[in-house]
Amino acid sequence: MYGKNKGNKVSTQSKLWMEDALLKLMETENYREITIQEITDNAGLSRRTFYRNYSSKDEILEGCFYKIWLEYRSVIVQETDLSLPNIATIFFAVMKKHFVFLSLVNRHHLLPLFLLKIDELLLPAFNEVKGENMPFSKESIQYALTFSTGGFMRILIKWMNDSKQKSPEEMAAMIKDFISICNYTNL
Repeated sequence: MYGKNKGNKVSTQSKLWMEDALLKLMETENYREITIQEITDNAGLSRRTFYRNYSSKDEILEGCFYKIWLEYRSVIVQETDLSLPNIATIFFAVMKKHFVFLSLVNRHHLLPLFLLKIDELLLPAFNEVKGENMPFSKESIQYALTFSTGGFMRILIKWMNDSKQKSPEEMAAMIKDFISICNYTNL
């Protein structure tokens, strides 16, 4: 779990209670107006416990994002087909499992925090899956990954806001079409 006191069972349980409290508060209140005191009161914990585990309420969400990332990563590292359409299928399948949470985060305009977390974690995972012996510079790879994640996050937001949600497979087909459109129009 993300944050301080990793591996401590009492700390892990406290983090789960604070996570639940924050998410419940986000259902009815503006995220920016939620206080640490409200989170701890709703979790039945002290402010001291909060600060033993976190520096800010953003860290609670970062922990949630990290769990989603670990789930996505665990599927990707086992995958042999790393084509963009297949990566899209996996991405949207994982995001669909967390749709309620991500929609809540999106409603509060906090998905950029998720993007920052992905930016931090993607390059090491890419190097593990693809190896560090790519015929491109590390800088080019970092820019390509940044471009890709930015696009996926924008598509994720559009997908979540769409009234008729497409399946992960339909989204993969859309990504495949996107690649064809880019090739056709020389984008």
